[in-house]
Amino acid sequence: MAEVRVGEKVPYFELPDQQGYPWSLSGELEVGPVVLIFYRGDWCAYCNGQLAGYARRFEAFERRGARVAGVSVDPPDNNSRVVGKLLLPFPLLSDPRGELIKRLGLWDQNDGVAIPAVAVLDRSGEVRYLYSGSDPADRPGEEEVFAALKGLDTSIERITGGPEFVVAAPEARQGSVRPDKEPMPLDQLLTYYGGALSATVALAGRFGAWGRSGRKAFRAVSGYQAMLRAYRDALEDTARLQREEG
Repeated sequence: MAEVRVGEKVPYFELPDQQGYPWSLSGELEVGPVVLIFYRGDWCAYCNGQLAGYARRFEAFERRGARVAGVSVDPPDNNSRVVGKLLLPFPLLSDPRGELIKRLGLWDQNDGVAIPAVAVLDRSGEVRYLYSGSDPADRPGEEEVFAALKGLDTSIERITGGPEFVVAAPEARQGSVRPDKEPMPLDQLLTYYGGALSATVALAGRFGAWGRSGRKAFRAVSGYQAMLRAYRDALEDTARLQREEG
């Protein structure tokens, strides 16, 4: 189907979280607006950085009354390891065959995973904000997501109607289409971001010397560099918290 649009409603669904417990969209909407983070998988450096970034600023979501969940094709056991590695205060949900992701039009046919996307839903399940990435590194800034939550109703009310789409934990554990790629450990992620930042510094310097023709490229690299720094800082904070807990 075509990509879900702002103003359209997301069908109620129920997916297993990292512990295999059912997570119900309608149940979460009873408490407040919902932020859904569609990500590629535990093997993706940008996904890890994004999840860590949201985790380290989770209080900003709580102040806005928002419920947060990540969605990927990864099975619950993989999701459990990511939650532990990144110290995530929100659940990761398993859509093992990408059926919900496809239904929302957020499927990357080439890689067989979700397009990196963030959807903010109001209390009725209507999409009030949607950012769909054009490539694996194309992610929205955190402040943009926080702004989308401004003014949304956070009062508690009863929502009727069962889920239109349900996946149980046994199905998620046995039927995932997750690509055969190794997940990235925390130390490897920190090394990756250090190298990526060094490369952007060199590129920005070259583009800056091109004059007018390099200005557009310079702005693009500068934006990418800011994202890398934010993700690196979040991962460094995560590593520090891991050491303190250990």
